[in-house]
Amino acid sequence: MDAKGAERYKFHNMNTGAEEFHKLLIACGASLTYATKEWVNNHYKWIVWKLASLERCYPTKAAGKFLTVANVLDELKYRYDREVNNGHRSAIKKILEGNALPSLMMVLCISAIYSHPDVHKLEAVGTDENENSIKNKSLLAAKRNMPAHIELTDGWYALEASLDVALSEQLQKRKLFIGQKLRIWGASLCGWTGPVSFHEASGTVKLMVHVNGSYRARWDDPLGFCKHVGPPLAFKCIKASGGRVPRTLVGVARIYPVLYKERLPDGSSIVRSERMERKALQLYHQRVSKIAEDIMSEQDENCASTDDSEEGAKICKMLEQAAEPEVMMAGLTSEQMISFSSYQAKQKEARQNEVAKKVENALEVAGLSSRDVTPFLKVRVTGLAHKISATKTINKEGLITIWNPTEKQKADLVEGQVYIATGLLPSAHCTNILYLHARGSSTMWKPLASAQAADFQPFFTPRKAVELSLIGEVPLASEFDIAGVVLHVGDVYLCSNQKRQWLFLTDGSKFISASQSTDQDDCLLAVSFSCSSASDDGAFFSYALSGNTVGFSNLVKRQKDQTRRIWVAEATQSSTYTLSHEISKKSHLKEAAT
Repeated sequence: MDAKGAERYKFHNMNTGAEEFHKLLIACGASLTYATKEWVNNHYKWIVWKLASLERCYPTKAAGKFLTVANVLDELKYRYDREVNNGHRSAIKKILEGNALPSLMMVLCISAIYSHPDVHKLEAVGTDENENSIKNKSLLAAKRNMPAHIELTDGWYALEASLDVALSEQLQKRKLFIGQKLRIWGASLCGWTGPVSFHEASGTVKLMVHVNGSYRARWDDPLGFCKHVGPPLAFKCIKASGGRVPRTLVGVARIYPVLYKERLPDGSSIVRSERMERKALQLYHQRVSKIAEDIMSEQDENCASTDDSEEGAKICKMLEQAAEPEVMMAGLTSEQMISFSSYQAKQKEARQNEVAKKVENALEVAGLSSRDVTPFLKVRVTGLAHKISATKTINKEGLITIWNPTEKQKADLVEGQVYIATGLLPSAHCTNILYLHARGSSTMWKPLASAQAADFQPFFTPRKAVELSLIGEVPLASEFDIAGVVLHVGDVYLCSNQKRQWLFLTDGSKFISASQSTDQDDCLLAVSFSCSSASDDGAFFSYALSGNTVGFSNLVKRQKDQTRRIWVAEATQSSTYTLSHEISKKSHLKEAAT
């Protein structure tokens, strides 16, 4: 018996169904205002389905003992007392009435499957080599992307749910079935505009469920909201198109410097480092100040009134024409002084408003009305493997972009620490790297206790300055840090619509090594810097940097120049450099730079 069958079920010995139970409940003292036919039909369905399921699970001991008229009536009276007399509301009722968020963790049961596309049949049809084959393949592709619809219940009420592509595939594989309990977290409502009753929501309001927030629940887990937060989703189980990740466990491998993305009026954007953002902001303020000063200098400072009939305006003109305005001012009465002062205040306010309007228009014409700049922080993370895990797997890596990170996040996030991260949204999946996004205000990073973090296999290799003599051990396309003396700063040139510059440095490690003291090959590192052609040349290095000791972080190793026997690295947006005297004493580059 399914939920639909339970709604139509009648006790044959007494020919008693939902309508008769409605009359019995009213006879027991229930109010018609609350115990409506819709209310009784709804609860009768779930009570009968539950009792019938119990008998089916225990056929030898429970057959004919649970699904009885007396038990159904007792359950109806119990629910009426809980909901009407005591104000109890189930999870779905609270969500529909707007008193609870659908994103809260809850356990619901699959009570019906509305759409279940049979992809295997379509694939079989699509193998025919005829003119309909293309149509069949198009239909197959459409069916694959079509979300499946099921019904979920908390045992008291039900709500239609729309599954994402990954969950629809699980449904198609029969891994989701009627009667199965799901632990759902991070869901959202579609079609909900305000508080509605359960029968008004039918067919209009849907619960949007995503695979990253859906878990199998135990058969004996109680339905409704969960009192305790469940375990975090394993990082390797995150699906790129599976919606927001309510909670996951990651180890922070690298934290990159804060960058700033500015959206330009033409729709393009440019990313700057913190140093270049300060320069861009300074240049912006200079240009704004120049425009404002030019407009203010052109402003007529003479008294001018739009209403010459005012007494203050007449006094102003008289003072302008007077040979000795000071003497005339001394002869004004108190009323005339008040009128003149009031007129001056109005004139000053009018001039300020006029200047402000002209400045605003001039800035808009010059494209300087405002700057749309968003800071973001990139964090490279890795999944964790338990020490007692029987399988040896490579931990999945991820790159999380935190838009508008909070000051607490910028200060508290530490490399090598294990965190429970919430509110991450995967955006794309490329090979073994998972890309995720988050908002600083809606994302939480809770450090895992040291005792708990010790249960996982080590994942973090502390930063260290790589010596040039050992740079061959660094894998290609990997990031590394180095400190050295800048020998030459190349010219800025244009290549493929990008400005480029080369910088050459050495750290002397080749000459310090006794075994290679006579070998002067491979002792140079060429670092390539590039940015868009629209960028200011201030983003590049000055020739005055030659001869200085500089520490570089997050350089990417590139293919070696075998002809010149020079190691090659590329500076990316996340790369930074610091002069030796500016390097922090706690930095791993400090010792290498001295």
